[in-house]
Amino acid sequence: MKIIVPSHDLDMVMRKTFGRLSERPEFKIYIAGPDEEKRPQEGACIGIDSPKIKSKFTRPAIKDLRRKMKELDIDIAFSASTSGLSNALMASIGLKVKNVGYRGTQAKVRRTDPTFYLGLLNPRVRHIVCETTDIHENLKRYINPNKLSGMPKPYDLEWVANAIKNPKTNEAIKESNLRCIYIGITEGRPHKGLNYLLDAMRQLVNEGVTLTVIGRAGEEDMASAPANVSFFGSRPDAIDFLPTHDLFILPSLRDASPRVVREAQACGVPCIVTDIPGARDLIISNGKMCGGVTVSPGDADGLAEKIRELIGDKEQLAKMGQDGKRNIKENYALGPYVDYYANLFKSL
Repeated sequence: MKIIVPSHDLDMVMRKTFGRLSERPEFKIYIAGPDEEKRPQEGACIGIDSPKIKSKFTRPAIKDLRRKMKELDIDIAFSASTSGLSNALMASIGLKVKNVGYRGTQAKVRRTDPTFYLGLLNPRVRHIVCETTDIHENLKRYINPNKLSGMPKPYDLEWVANAIKNPKTNEAIKESNLRCIYIGITEGRPHKGLNYLLDAMRQLVNEGVTLTVIGRAGEEDMASAPANVSFFGSRPDAIDFLPTHDLFILPSLRDASPRVVREAQACGVPCIVTDIPGARDLIISNGKMCGGVTVSPGDADGLAEKIRELIGDKEQLAKMGQDGKRNIKENYALGPYVDYYANLFKSL
């Protein structure tokens, strides 16, 4: 079975998933995108250069993908984004290629927006993989349930081995009683809830609590932040800062199933996450909190109190950290996720 995967919005986890899948003799997988021929590929994946997908209709990418689908006799196209899916759908018109999409966001689907019919709601889509159960339930309102399935993305403890071996630190945390960290892009994204986290940190400014913020943030947030908050901007080595902190905080109002929570747990860092679909599921195992606690979204006072409860409680922090590691190992293994995709593609 020959599968082409546009690299647009293809993250590290999906690359590793397809890399593992490519090692099975029944699959041959091509990763298509800018400079993919030069890029080291996971497993036995084959990189092929293709123009960058810039929108839901990128003529050069569509033309090139169509040519490759024909030349390589492609059976399935998997797209990790709606932009990739819409381009793949147009490229495959009249061909035998079956299109599989992916939905990893809780953003609303609008029937009145014609751009949704270019990809997600296109009747030619054979299947949509849903990242979380709430995304699956939401899409059932618009798409035949027989075309929907999914499971949470996996994570492997080995993927943080370098971060644990070579951790990086924020110099300001040396005198801290509790070292907190947030990783994420918040500029122009109020649903990430950074303003509530900053409000909580203002309440803790005299209690020896510090916060490291990694990721592009808005100028207003940076200007109004209290003195116990340090901004590091976007960094490719963001994950390397996790092991030197005591607590990871996710203050989002909406956030499907953030990989950074898995990264924090894999590093043994306890988490406080907002009680929202997707995020809360990452710290629940067999109905019990595992590796973290939840707080109501938008509740700065409640968040400050949750943080305050953990100041100086090294025993509780250590237990939560170990529970989080066990949660990743037992519930987010890569093997079952690879099996899921293998079975899905075979069923099509």
